[in-house]
Amino acid sequence: MSVRRFQRLLKIREAQESEAAVALAERRSDLSKVEQQRDQLTEYQSVYLNALVPNDARLLKQLGLMHQQLREALQQQELRVAAAQTRVDQARDVWLDRHQETLSLEKLIERRKRVDAIEENRKQQSALDMWATLRAFKKDQGLGFSGSDD
Repeated sequence: MSVRRFQRLLKIREAQESEAAVALAERRSDLSKVEQQRDQLTEYQSVYLNALVPNDARLLKQLGLMHQQLREALQQQELRVAAAQTRVDQARDVWLDRHQETLSLEKLIERRKRVDAIEENRKQQSALDMWATLRAFKKDQGLGFSGSDD
């Protein structure tokens, strides 16, 4: 495959890597949001746990119910945080795969360019050697070869 084809493929890989990076950023943003919600719930729970205990049985029952609801909400939010973290990890894995593919292709292109350059140098050296041999042969034959008569 030619270097140009590899470079076109590299552009595609870079686009895929960019898409994966955008998806990763979105998953991180989602994680941040659910972590903030969890932190707010934790703060609310702390406020209610540190509230003065009322003397009224009805208010005490309501406070107990609120504690229970906050505990359940926090448990649910922890599950959401864990799920969001899993999505971040998956998106990071996808991005890392795409990034590695891009790096590998870049290295392949560089190697191919070096091989092509070596091959071109060999061709040029071979052409120079042929020219020098032809010149020497014509000189030996007395054909009056000059450097300007190719």
